[in-house]
Amino acid sequence: MNKLFRFGMIVLLAALAAASAPAQTTSADNATLQKLLDEVRQLRLTMEKSVTVGPRMQLILQRTQLQDARVARISQQLDEVRKQIAAETAQQTDATEKLAKIEQDISTETDAGRRAQLEDVHAHFKMVAAKGPDQQLRAREGELANSLQAEQATLNDLNGKLDALERQLEAPPR
Repeated sequence: MNKLFRFGMIVLLAALAAASAPAQTTSADNATLQKLLDEVRQLRLTMEKSVTVGPRMQLILQRTQLQDARVARISQQLDEVRKQIAAETAQQTDATEKLAKIEQDISTETDAGRRAQLEDVHAHFKMVAAKGPDQQLRAREGELANSLQAEQATLNDLNGKLDALERQLEAPPR
């Protein structure tokens, strides 16, 4: 019985201590609970933002990649056209230089047969020198340059949208 009494006293003292302890820790528990509640709310807001912004960002990112490929393709086409124009311009310059030399050779040539050959070559180089770069190539260059500018503007717009979404994700939840 003595052991039973001691055990009962210990249980009673523990119950009294437990009853008085909540009175002291209630305000600390309320503060902790409030902090946890605030953190859960922040987490919910962050998750909502992630759920809404994430798919939009993925879609814009894919569009940006496609647009970047378009810009690269048009840029390559423009470079090719410009190389063709440069080659034709170089060919025209070369023909003009050869034409001047042939004209000089014709003026000093005394052999009639050789002079006739030089005049035939002169006619050919005169035609090449007068031709210049193809106007269709120049028109194509203008079209590609305009198209590249428009596609680049679209790409810049998409990049701006991505930047805005990125800032939105970085902003602390309200």
